[in-house]
Amino acid sequence: MSAELLRERGLGWFFAATWIEGDDPAEIARLLRADPEDGMSCELAEAMRHLDPYALTELIWLGAHAPGWSHAVTIAGPPLRTAPLLAAGRKYVHVVWDGPGPGVHDLVHSDGVTEFRQPPARVHDPGWRLHEYAEGLLPPGHPGVFDVLAGGGERQCLDNWLTVAARLTGRALTEEALSAPRLLYRLPI
Repeated sequence: MSAELLRERGLGWFFAATWIEGDDPAEIARLLRADPEDGMSCELAEAMRHLDPYALTELIWLGAHAPGWSHAVTIAGPPLRTAPLLAAGRKYVHVVWDGPGPGVHDLVHSDGVTEFRQPPARVHDPGWRLHEYAEGLLPPGHPGVFDVLAGGGERQCLDNWLTVAARLTGRALTEEALSAPRLLYRLPI
């Protein structure tokens, strides 16, 4: 998955997604304090009609991702709060891109016990817990990186975090995955 695909799907200026350990999206919805019965089945295009990252309501588009993993895309409100996932002992990877704001945020990830943050500029730090998933990635600001979303290495940083998430979960977020129906949940704020 690349930053270009996000831009094509209307997520080029803001994208927040969390890959969560677990095959049951309804169970994950409950962990996030959503009512699993209130989920609205829709494709991403329908969910995007509610896109508002600065809303006072929180909506996530949640569904299966790969064996052992589910995936949530924030549609409205702040990026998903990961505290309930950590409290439940779930592994997760959380990627945030805010084009009008600071750009790519630190990668937030959990081993199910502790939450960690990794700055984009330190993608090749050999002491990083997910270092094995970063092998071969281009450093931020690599010469010749064509940037669709922002200047310099911001797109490369986003692509790096998306690659780390794909390698960890065993599946990239593809056009096919973004076309499959999932459930849109309203989370309590």
